[in-house]
Amino acid sequence: MPTPHLQRELLSLTRDLISIPSCHSRPGEIDACADFIGRWLAAHNIPYSRQVSGSIPSITVLPKPSHAPVLFMTHFDVVEAENKKLFEPVEKHGKLYGRGSIDDKYAVALSLVLFREYYTKFLTDGMTLADMQFGLLFTGDEEVGGAHGAKIVSESITTDFFVAIDGGRPDLIVTKEKGIILLELVAAGKAAHAARPWLGINAFDILVHDYALIQQMFSETTDDHWHKTAVLSKVAAGNGSTNIVPERATAILDIRYTENDDPHEIINSIKNMVNSDIIVHALEPVFQSGNSEYLDLLVKQAGAVKVGFEHGASDARYLSQLGIPGAIWGADGEMSQHSEDEHIVLSSLFHLYDKLDSFLNILHTGRLAK
Repeated sequence: MPTPHLQRELLSLTRDLISIPSCHSRPGEIDACADFIGRWLAAHNIPYSRQVSGSIPSITVLPKPSHAPVLFMTHFDVVEAENKKLFEPVEKHGKLYGRGSIDDKYAVALSLVLFREYYTKFLTDGMTLADMQFGLLFTGDEEVGGAHGAKIVSESITTDFFVAIDGGRPDLIVTKEKGIILLELVAAGKAAHAARPWLGINAFDILVHDYALIQQMFSETTDDHWHKTAVLSKVAAGNGSTNIVPERATAILDIRYTENDDPHEIINSIKNMVNSDIIVHALEPVFQSGNSEYLDLLVKQAGAVKVGFEHGASDARYLSQLGIPGAIWGADGEMSQHSEDEHIVLSSLFHLYDKLDSFLNILHTGRLAK
């Protein structure tokens, strides 16, 4: 376990990060959070780089130019919170409450402190940054898709293995996540006065019929739910008037698919069965870890863990798409992400620190088989 001093530092740093309301309705606060991380690194004499894409800041700490043997990935943006008190962290009953506590401010703090501890020891032992076996990536847009953070940065740096500290839990290392298809159905009808509906064609009726057909494609169910799913997440019809047969209706479908599905086949099947027009707004790949001796070592050092899947999606997909093996692992938030009750179980934070420290210790002592 980390020393009591390090535990207090991890808690204090996580609290400081939670206090920055770095949600996307406040872009200045996302910049402020990146500034905070940069100041912390500079205060500990840790070299870092900051880049901006589409106004989104990212920070990297790499032992070699554009490369780290192992990369720890975290993000410092958080989902919206109407209750502003969520940005006032509260500790009680061994848990830390606040927006971003489990998603993903604790992971930022953990990564910073771990790197500082190893870097300080290396300098004391006469080594340099180049001798470090891991680096860090902090991004500011995971909660909105990661297109300007992990996606852009992963195209300009290399790594042999990554750990996304953003998901899973202490007893589960995630090696698979579903891909995403975001579709819009656009149904066209014919407007008419609501008193004479026979003179029009109700676009919403077309949309409802199309949706019923699509649902048949996603009727499969299994106990573990590792199969494709579709959710109608948004729908609109008409032009605001209540006495007109709507001539246009739209719906957004959030489709999740596994490595056993062909996303292009799913899209084409939907196009061929419906009367609505189809607009593809997003097609994101699945995340699959791939084989790696680093993964084997991580699982071994983690102790009593399962290796499995999660149904969500994360920035891990961007590195996986480039053929880089990796895993997703994290502390215990008791499934409170994005809720008013968001929190992290502090003992799990210290447990995770300890296991990642053991993993890194083996890397740095050269005991990983080559």
